[in-house]
Amino acid sequence: MADQKNQSKLTDYYSDPWVRRRIREYCGETASPPTCVYLSALDGDHETWDRAPRMPVEALENLLAEGADVARSMWDRSNMLIHLDLDYQNIDLRDEPYRHPAEMFTKLEPIYRATISVLHRLGLPLLPIITGRGYHFTGRVPLDSDVTRRLASIAPETPSWFSTLSERCPSWMAAEMSSTQARAYMGVGLIVEFLAHRILKRARRRAPIPVVLNGTVVGTGRVGRECVSIDVSYAGDPLDARHVRVAYSSYQKHSSVLRSTGGGRVVPMAAVPRHHESLPALISGQRGLRHATRSARQRPAVIPEVAAGVQRVLDAYESSRLAQFHQRFYATPPGRPGQFETFAGSRQWRSLPDCVIGPLLEPNDRLLQPAVIQHVTRALMAEGLAPREIADLVQARYAADFNWGDRWISRDARTRAEFDVRVFAGLLVAGIDRGLDFNCRSAQEKALCPGTPCRCDLRVARQRLLWTLVP
Repeated sequence: MADQKNQSKLTDYYSDPWVRRRIREYCGETASPPTCVYLSALDGDHETWDRAPRMPVEALENLLAEGADVARSMWDRSNMLIHLDLDYQNIDLRDEPYRHPAEMFTKLEPIYRATISVLHRLGLPLLPIITGRGYHFTGRVPLDSDVTRRLASIAPETPSWFSTLSERCPSWMAAEMSSTQARAYMGVGLIVEFLAHRILKRARRRAPIPVVLNGTVVGTGRVGRECVSIDVSYAGDPLDARHVRVAYSSYQKHSSVLRSTGGGRVVPMAAVPRHHESLPALISGQRGLRHATRSARQRPAVIPEVAAGVQRVLDAYESSRLAQFHQRFYATPPGRPGQFETFAGSRQWRSLPDCVIGPLLEPNDRLLQPAVIQHVTRALMAEGLAPREIADLVQARYAADFNWGDRWISRDARTRAEFDVRVFAGLLVAGIDRGLDFNCRSAQEKALCPGTPCRCDLRVARQRLLWTLVP
């Protein structure tokens, strides 16, 4: 558990009535009970939300009394949430953002500015929340609005996870979800992918370190394998399975990271809205509990209603190259049972390098890693496979017995496979990904190469890949 002194600070912080008011606002409580369907929480001994339990919204007071980090469900009784994450990532130096926050936020600032610029141009005033290693941007669209119905209309189908919703929800979860809401959530996934493309194109001109999508590992840089990740990966999971950190919640992820990497001074932090503060002021202490308490008195945490902006995003998306690709992706008929076995006996399979065959033969957990999915997608597209066919192959490996445990009970294999392959194929088709790191040296730096004797040269595969993308 968090040390006693910090625990006391968190208890005092959460006892402030303004802090509690702002937390409830972010959970959807204004003039009525909270509209989020459930809460989730972590303490300072844990750093991942993957296994965090779901709890009724009535548990909020107890969670605050315990000094927990609090998240609210993406699933909302009255709204569709639009959400983006912007995070610093360094798999070699996991404590880098907490030991050197000034340097980290300085590297992140051009990407933050690019994000704000893209959102401003589209009239999409998402609320930015600063966290321990980046930002969360969130807005909402009322469920009963024409925009939600339009979001549902761009979804090619009702997502497969919707039919198993009742199997994933605990008995106390009484909220109901319509097929329209499920389709609208799928539509949200399409447009946040489009937003990520816009941000990537603008940010890369200014970014001092690589900018990637959905936490994809990069090659070695000056300070380990560092990058900034624009993360919309929540859209690859069921709506009922994902949650987002609450504004004015404490942030304790750094506690467990610093302890696991050799210690360091742990100062309690809070996730607070960012407005027009300068970067030096932001770094100098505005994530601290004292500032968060002052901020709570002045700055509401109501998630902004952004229906008009989403309408403009939809207009831009529907005329985009990405939308055309999405239509082709879902127009491809899904594969038949036994498709992987058929492919594994084909000429194309025999031409693949071990760095592609390995994850397909032993997918747990390599085929869950974004960099691996990207690598496999690039290689199979270079062999002439359509993106939907690749997604079918990935789904077949998820469906096979590889000791997945309960992963595909709380998640959905088809949704995950289609989303991940679609995202990386979409980057290629839209011309954002030119495969510059699709080579053997980069594969080695990303730990994708198994180191076995290999005559394959990924630069040749890259040339074939680029030829497949010529209109």
